[in-house]
Amino acid sequence: MEDRKILVTGASGFIGINYFNMSMFKNNLHRSVVRHETIDSIILTNIESIIHLAGKAHEMGVIEDEIYFKANRDLAFDLAKRAKLKGVKQFIYLSSVKVYGKDSSEIILDENTPCQPNDAYGKSKLEAEQKLLTLQDISFTVSIIRPPLVYGAHVKGNMIKLLTLANSSKPLPFGNINNHRSMVFVGNLVALIDVLIEKKISGIFIAGDEKPISTTYLLQTIRQKMSRPLRLFGLPKFVLWILKEARPDLIKRLFYSFVTDTNKTNQKLKFKPPYTTAQGIEYMVKWYRHFSESK
Repeated sequence: MEDRKILVTGASGFIGINYFNMSMFKNNLHRSVVRHETIDSIILTNIESIIHLAGKAHEMGVIEDEIYFKANRDLAFDLAKRAKLKGVKQFIYLSSVKVYGKDSSEIILDENTPCQPNDAYGKSKLEAEQKLLTLQDISFTVSIIRPPLVYGAHVKGNMIKLLTLANSSKPLPFGNINNHRSMVFVGNLVALIDVLIEKKISGIFIAGDEKPISTTYLLQTIRQKMSRPLRLFGLPKFVLWILKEARPDLIKRLFYSFVTDTNKTNQKLKFKPPYTTAQGIEYMVKWYRHFSESK
């Protein structure tokens, strides 16, 4: 373990920060700011593995498709090609369940489920996967991880909004929601990356907590860890119908199911997520309290 040199791109992002804090290889990690114009200048001498976390995150606003493809597909492939040429043994790419092209699904998704991305972000991730896998051989391992929603310290986006809502003590319309959503605590994602570094196995892997949870369970647990009153209520069906017409994307994420199957990944790697979802939420809430108090 002491001799391994691991290069991490995107180290200043949400997952990158947590990887440097929680990885068992933290003493072996090296940071790299990677852009197209810097790829040829990146020093890869004695680097054994690259964890490629850099890229353009999915956003709800209008963004040119080309930005996603350059950041998520082209940059990853160009870096991996140079890494292979320089003798790096492994390239780990953080993809996304967005490659499936769904915000909700009645079927359980796994590594073999057909991918039909419906936006530039999902397409850029899928095309990156496909191009990277063409590079793998006996001497160069390509490991691709598809995480669902990642939560934990330093989280951004919709999860921050939910934390802020939960912290308000106001009644919230998230009671009696019996959906199932796969999520992954960032500590479990870090542990999965560490196992891939240890075992150097090529392929596609699904990250996730031990089991999916409902939106109601998520908000209940957040409020419990915040020592707030639960105060969750269910919305009447006609209100849900109105919201579904006005904000179908939001309704799917909060009220519909989206489940990914981690069994094949966990069996192949002999891996068990080290943190429960309740523990992950508790870690996240502790960070959020400090974050909100320091603002």
